[in-house]
Amino acid sequence: MRIFTLLFSLTLFTLTSCDEQDVAGSYDVVLVGENDYSEQDITLTIEMGEENRISGKSACNNYGGSFEYLGKGKVTIGPLMGTKMMCRDVHEIERDYMSHLAKVVEVSPTKEGLELLNASGDIIITAVKQ
Repeated sequence: MRIFTLLFSLTLFTLTSCDEQDVAGSYDVVLVGENDYSEQDITLTIEMGEENRISGKSACNNYGGSFEYLGKGKVTIGPLMGTKMMCRDVHEIERDYMSHLAKVVEVSPTKEGLELLNASGDIIITAVKQ
């Protein structure tokens, strides 16, 4: 019985402690909605700490901003700033990615990287660890 209690406690500790640090890092975005953008230069970096920061490249421009971590994967992404280079060939891709990123309310770590979900619980962005 003690072994069961110990194993249960360790499992519970592991599940609750893998929360925020499992999402920090740098990622390559591969799917946005149903669009495969694995060949595009779209990146996502999440920094956890006193100032939670999100940044990356959105196919052409760099972006960045802050977010609030609410616990258990829930996030509120603040306003994002970005550079203003004009890249006609990837303009629609960039717009698609940024509009999806604005809808993210939950971040879920996976073995390969991250899944970003909207308010309906749908996976709207998939990213792999760099």
